[in-house]
Amino acid sequence: MRRIESEGEYGNLEISERDFSDQEASSVSFSRCGLTKVRLGRTRLQKLDLTQVKLLESDLANAVWDGCRLDKVELRGCRLTGIALTSAAVKETLFHTCEASLANFRYAVFKKVRFVDCNLQDADFQHADLRHVTFDGCNLRGAQMHFAKLEGTDLRGARIENLQVGMEHLRGTIVDTSQAAYLSGLMGLKIL
Repeated sequence: MRRIESEGEYGNLEISERDFSDQEASSVSFSRCGLTKVRLGRTRLQKLDLTQVKLLESDLANAVWDGCRLDKVELRGCRLTGIALTSAAVKETLFHTCEASLANFRYAVFKKVRFVDCNLQDADFQHADLRHVTFDGCNLRGAQMHFAKLEGTDLRGARIENLQVGMEHLRGTIVDTSQAAYLSGLMGLKIL
């Protein structure tokens, strides 16, 4: 496989150390695939569907995958800097030790998703549905979460300094005691 073709259906493949950078395609699906050290930077893949896919140590920086669907996907050690996953549907997916600063997740819907030890500094989650998403040990400094649905979102252990979010949208969010103290300071509360 040298190119990602429009309307291509790729299943049960193990792909490693391939360069698909800058390619464009639409209506592409990958199922039950493993992609290791694959370069997908700056790709423009419309109507992308990933089901039971593992992406390991791959480069997806500045890819534009608006409206994609990720179902049971595992991303480990991937570079996601500046990726655009706006209006994506992300279900039962794990992001582990990914570099995802400046990533764009606006209007995305997340269900049963975990971010573990990821750098999400200055990422954009505005208007995203993040209910019950876990951000374990993540860097969320400067991330934008205005108008995001955050009920049941677990921020414990995440770095949230300069998190851009309206206090009214934090109702039901799970935080640890140090985060609660930080957030109360932003609200002007004095804890004695």
